[in-house]
Amino acid sequence: MRPDVLSLYRFYQTPIGQVVSDVVSARLNRIWSNAPPGPLVSLGYALPFIEKEEKPVALMPAGQGVVHWPDMERSRVALVDEYHLPIADSSVGRLLIVHALEHADKPAHFFREIWRVLAPGGQVVVISPNRRRTWSASDATPFGHGRPYSRGQLSDLMSGQMLPPEQWDTALMVPPVRWPGAAKLMRMSERSIHSLGKNLGGVLIVSARKQVYGALPKRVSSVKATPALVPLVGAMNARRENNRNHDM
Repeated sequence: MRPDVLSLYRFYQTPIGQVVSDVVSARLNRIWSNAPPGPLVSLGYALPFIEKEEKPVALMPAGQGVVHWPDMERSRVALVDEYHLPIADSSVGRLLIVHALEHADKPAHFFREIWRVLAPGGQVVVISPNRRRTWSASDATPFGHGRPYSRGQLSDLMSGQMLPPEQWDTALMVPPVRWPGAAKLMRMSERSIHSLGKNLGGVLIVSARKQVYGALPKRVSSVKATPALVPLVGAMNARRENNRNHDM
């Protein structure tokens, strides 16, 4: 079952949710360092990760619901169909996807729409529950809902839609537990455990750029000459007519 927008909002107000926001945001900052210029567009529920961006736009799927954001400013949130985004072709330089892919029942179609709206060379970053870790098995967090992906599955899916991954990272090294001090432990141990290996994280962070394949010119093939029957028949008739006139 897909968490609604209020459930997502409440989770990120909890101590564990705030640690998730800080830890994942730190990883995102490293990936965005080579991002193309321009405002950030997000799809799903990415508000905790885009608050420090300059005038970002948040797109929220209809099945999730929507909230007004930012609180004291004109809203920069829109309720959308994730398979038919209200965005012009090739117009987005940066796109962040959180709490969206795992709920897409047509993932290939989902990424084709992402490819459509990205500008050539535009960057998309996908945050997905890691199938191989406990965060995807616990329904105590939003990452325990929907379909999780392994690194290989996500790579095949994105590459098939001309979005080959170029950077990989993970976050949330400590399993989600409900006991006092869990949030503090997560914050303190994240960096040290991450240094042991990226495959230990509960969520995958994948960056890709839009590929645009130019049409290859068709090779001009030479056509071999073949005998034409019509001129040959005409020549034979002309010779026959000349012989007849000569006999006369």
